[in-house]
Amino acid sequence: MGRKQKSAYNRTEFIKMEDDLDVFDLADKLMLRNPLIINFEDYNVIESNRVIMFLSGVVYAIDGEVEVLREKIFAFATKEDMKDKSLRRFIKKYKE
Repeated sequence: MGRKQKSAYNRTEFIKMEDDLDVFDLADKLMLRNPLIINFEDYNVIESNRVIMFLSGVVYAIDGEVEVLREKIFAFATKEDMKDKSLRRFIKKYKE
């Protein structure tokens, strides 16, 4: 019998970007269809832009979307997960 899949929100990982985080690990999480909410507030602007561009490419490859929640907080997920009511509710609540 099939196991009920967790909602997109329950699979979402919330990450505060730091120097010791590996962008390839983040890409792997996305390729495993785990939505990411990443906070770049305390991270170098140039490096933030590089990470966002790289992860945007990964999201494109998995038929996903990137959504800006606030100036330096982004959601990365598949289009299907972005339509999930649980994740949509969270994004709507915190989007400026």
